[in-house]
Amino acid sequence: MAEARYETRTKTVQETVIALMLSEDEADELRTLLLQHVTLSLKGVVSALSRPTTGASADTTFEYDSVEYEYGALYQDREGDIFEFSPETAGDGTPKGRLRYRDGGSGGWNWSLAEVLSSYAPLSKVSRG
Repeated sequence: MAEARYETRTKTVQETVIALMLSEDEADELRTLLLQHVTLSLKGVVSALSRPTTGASADTTFEYDSVEYEYGALYQDREGDIFEFSPETAGDGTPKGRLRYRDGGSGGWNWSLAEVLSSYAPLSKVSRG
């Protein structure tokens, strides 16, 4: 039986997530229906139905101050700068971070997650690693 659940999380990163739980038969039927009427905004839904995931691995995510982050994902700060974080820890015990430049280059691992949040919060996830 299909189920939709809304969750709003307000922490350092704020997002509203809608989880749609479907049986395999329901997912197949919805995918078929969407393919008949696919629009640009629905392409992501069709793609998700075609390649469901089991969620992020514990090895690819980390939690800080009750917020879950993903190693290698890109996060934008309040000034528009983009950061990514590594499993390697900085001196303060939080993951090391670096700036990602618009041209695709990146800086050194000179930041820690705690430093970035202290000076430039909130962070918003802009892409997966």
